[in-house]
Amino acid sequence: MNTVNINAIRSHYDRLSIFYWFLWGEHIHHGFWRNGESPEEAQVHLIEELANRTRMQRGDKVLDVGCGLGGSSFWLARKLNCSVLGITISPVQKRLAEKRARSLGLSNRVRFVVEDANELDLGTESFDAIWSIECSEHLFEKERFIRNCARMLRPGGVLGLCTWLTAEPFSPSANSTLVVKICSGMLCASLGTFNDYISWMNGSGFGEIRADDVTRQVEKTWEICQDILHRPMVRAVLPLMGSQTREFITGFSEMRRAYREGAMLYGMFSARKT
Repeated sequence: MNTVNINAIRSHYDRLSIFYWFLWGEHIHHGFWRNGESPEEAQVHLIEELANRTRMQRGDKVLDVGCGLGGSSFWLARKLNCSVLGITISPVQKRLAEKRARSLGLSNRVRFVVEDANELDLGTESFDAIWSIECSEHLFEKERFIRNCARMLRPGGVLGLCTWLTAEPFSPSANSTLVVKICSGMLCASLGTFNDYISWMNGSGFGEIRADDVTRQVEKTWEICQDILHRPMVRAVLPLMGSQTREFITGFSEMRRAYREGAMLYGMFSARKT
C-alpha cells in the first residue's frame, strides 16, 4: 500500500534539496538528450523543448508549479522576460531559490511562495502560462489539479507539463508491482497514463493538446544518477541518511528498469485553454 503523504514529501525536499543542488545543479528534473550533451546541458534542453512546444510568449505571466530550486523560473525570466511565480511545498527550497534569485538579479521578475499544489487557489484567469515539471507525480488528485490550472489560466493561456507516467493498464509492458514500489520510494502519490492526462485536459476545457513520449530522450538521467552514487563523498554519507532516503536512492535502478521495460514512460504535454 502506498503510504505517501504531504508531510513526507515536504520533509524529503527540506532535507535533501541542498544535496540535490550539490550533485545535480539547480534543475531537479530529468535531462533531455539530443546528442552527447552534459547532464546540465540536457536539463536545459528539457526546458527548451517544453517552452517550444507550449509556444510561450515573451513577457508572459507564468505560474511554475513545483518550482524546486527555481531553475525553470530563472530560465523563463532570463530567456523570455517572463514574470514568474514559483510555488513549492518546501520552505527550504523557497529560501534557496530566493537567495539564487537575488544573486542573479532576478528578484524583480521571479517570486517564490510555499504552497500546496494539491490546493491551488491563486485566482481566476490570473496567468498566461502554467508550467510544471515533475510535480504532478506527488499530487493526490491529478484531475483536480488540471481543472485548477484551467481556471487560473486566461483564455488562450497555455499549460506545459512534464510527468512520469505508468503504462496503460492492459498493455503488455504494464507492471503494477514495480510501479507501486517506485511510487513508495520516490514519494509519488500515484502515476497517471497518457490517456489519463489527455482525458483530464479535454475535460477541463483545454484544446490543441500535444502529448509526446520522450522516454528515450530522458532515460539516461537514471544511469547518471546511479553513477553519482558511486562517488566517494556520496558513499560516505549514504549510511547516515534515513530509511526513507535510502529507499528513494535504491529506486534509481528500478526507474531504469521501468523505463527499459516500458512499465513507466516520460510524458511531455502542452495544451491551450479554449
